[in-house]
Amino acid sequence: MSARVLVVEDEPSILKLLTQNLVLRGFDVVVATDGRQGLEQARETVPDLIMLDLMLPVMSGWDVLKQLGREGILQRTPVIVVTAASREEDERRARSLGATDYLLKPFSIPEMLRRIQAVLPAPTRLR
Repeated sequence: MSARVLVVEDEPSILKLLTQNLVLRGFDVVVATDGRQGLEQARETVPDLIMLDLMLPVMSGWDVLKQLGREGILQRTPVIVVTAASREEDERRARSLGATDYLLKPFSIPEMLRRIQAVLPAPTRLR
């Protein structure tokens, strides 16, 4: 069984890059292009991992993180924040809200894959 990854990203080129590379490596990928959709998908699909942008339309990634924490979803699902917000205080805030990791844009695919492997439980890792 392949791991399910929810990608919440509004930038089409980054969404395509993430999705294609995850699918190539055997992941089942679910996408959302705004924060509200992302929150709904997290509730409905029960992903093994969430990759979350912070600057999203409709509902910010910050608000998504807060709500995921309130609902207990962060206790079972790791979140890798994928963002251009490079200030140290942004990373501290994201981690304090429950983010498992913080990946800055632009990023390399090998670095992204290392981060994913580090947070997924062994049975759901890359093949």
